[in-house]
Amino acid sequence: MRAFGGLRVNVGGVLQYFLALLLGMAVVSMIGRLSIVVALGTVVAGGFCVLFLRRPELGLLIVLLVRASTDASFSLLGQLAGPGGVPLGALPNIGLILILIFGGGIFILARGVPMISLPGGRLLLLLLLVGLVGMMRSESLLIAVNDWFPVLAGFVVYALAAYLFRSPRGVQRAVDVMAVSFVLPVVFGLYQLVTSQGVMVQGLDRPRIFGTFVHPNPFGFYLVLMIGLFLCQAVSQTGKRKALALVALVPGVLLLVGTFARVAWVGAMVVLLAVGILRSRAILLMVPIAMLIAFSLVPVIGTRAADPLGGSFADRLYSLWPATLREWQRATDVEGAPFVVALNRLAGLGPGAGQVLSLRGYGMSTPPHNDYLRILVEYGVFGLAVFLALVVVLAIFAFRTWKASKGVSNATASVALAFLSLAVAFPIMSLTDNVFAYTANQVYFWSLAGITVAIHDMVAQHDKGKTLPMPPGRASLDDLAG
Repeated sequence: MRAFGGLRVNVGGVLQYFLALLLGMAVVSMIGRLSIVVALGTVVAGGFCVLFLRRPELGLLIVLLVRASTDASFSLLGQLAGPGGVPLGALPNIGLILILIFGGGIFILARGVPMISLPGGRLLLLLLLVGLVGMMRSESLLIAVNDWFPVLAGFVVYALAAYLFRSPRGVQRAVDVMAVSFVLPVVFGLYQLVTSQGVMVQGLDRPRIFGTFVHPNPFGFYLVLMIGLFLCQAVSQTGKRKALALVALVPGVLLLVGTFARVAWVGAMVVLLAVGILRSRAILLMVPIAMLIAFSLVPVIGTRAADPLGGSFADRLYSLWPATLREWQRATDVEGAPFVVALNRLAGLGPGAGQVLSLRGYGMSTPPHNDYLRILVEYGVFGLAVFLALVVVLAIFAFRTWKASKGVSNATASVALAFLSLAVAFPIMSLTDNVFAYTANQVYFWSLAGITVAIHDMVAQHDKGKTLPMPPGRASLDDLAG
């Protein structure tokens, strides 16, 4: 509510009604021009946008529920073309990220939700600003915007989760929704596993499954995230939650094997080692046993792991990465102007430049499959330094939060531990693939980051004998301590 010359105006309400009016006019104008699928999608998107503005907590929970499955729209609607040749399969993801940024951004601005003060918040803001400046010099504005928006969406999710889930009950509700999001990818993945459907690659006699995702690797990253979440719930919770987490781990591991994504296998191993060292030494004994069983029962795993530095990795190491780096050096080089060269390489060529450079040097428009190289060519040396600092800050913060919370509440400490294990595993996976700013996984990663911030604040207030202000009916930290 704002006052203008003595007149009190509900700014949020005015924005919502204005948005509803615009959406109504848009739907009316499109019904006669576009397919019923697009018109229906527009109505659903408009309703969800209004819901997000009115109930951002519910909106974010819905995003967490559906984002693991929306990539399936590429195969379900892939044969249809939208306006201007845009595939209809891309529209659910585009709409979801735009609503997340728009609705979440309005809520953040209206409520004064802290963003910069978050752990790594200033670094994320710097990265966004560098990317925004880089967009002005990008060769393809469309690709630049497409690659920059997921970073912005991650920042919005981070701030929203830290603000909206700041109670043990809110934390557990978010974790439960993430667990439910696992159901559809598991169903798709198990069906592909049983029917031997998926992506065939040279050297394997079985297809690589991809679940509800567009490729086995992103599915593998999501499985690593869920395995970390379920594993920490299993070692920290009791009763039904512990049993459900243990049950969920079984298909998670089976599907991870079925992706044949070696980088995801490494990520899962890092998660197991981190949780084993910090929480349960018994898990460390399970690692070699599980590896022995896997190699014995599934010979194709041995085939995939026999030459870890060959195949696609060798192609990246000897072809894709050097070609991309050479093209970056050429694009930023100005003969006889070393100062300009230094500025070019300090600032980068803008989001999405990695795909453009790989097309020139490698012959295929593909991301560099290395987040550090990708950040270097797109955000420059300065952006790479900021990204490395962000990785370190998040890992240190996660460790400190877990350490502080484990003596207060096992339920919340388990979530902090899950994020800590992922904050270590994801940067390692980034060495051979593009994990950062991939929306499907980053929605969950940054939600866990925000929840960890909320846990840190709850523990700090608990130590002071206080509680964070929260809506009626929510539990305090003491209610779930144990």
